[in-house]
Amino acid sequence: MDNTNFFGLFLKEKRLQKDLSLRRLAELSGLSHIYLYNVESGGKAPPSDVALMELANALNLDNESKIIFFDLAAKSKSEHDKNSFYSPVDVARYINEQSNVKNVIREADKQNKSNEFWDELLKDMMK
Repeated sequence: MDNTNFFGLFLKEKRLQKDLSLRRLAELSGLSHIYLYNVESGGKAPPSDVALMELANALNLDNESKIIFFDLAAKSKSEHDKNSFYSPVDVARYINEQSNVKNVIREADKQNKSNEFWDELLKDMMK
């Protein structure tokens, strides 16, 4: 198991790039500066999905950075809690808002669709 704290390191890097102290980011996100310190240092799992969205907004992340931020948070949560499954918050939000997405995913699972299927679907969508 890889215990590298990629989420915490990424959070700290973005915070420093924006020239924000822990206390200022705490004020902007509504989280405790002590909690944020513990997340950055790997002692705590990332916060709830709502708080992750607040952090992303407080950091004013661009789209590419948000994707990395949310993916790393989901991976870190999964490493902290082996008994649960976590999806990136932006993906989970979209799936929950679009009723047919769940049906498509379940049908693809039932049909054992591979990564190649999803790669082709993505290519078609990007045309």
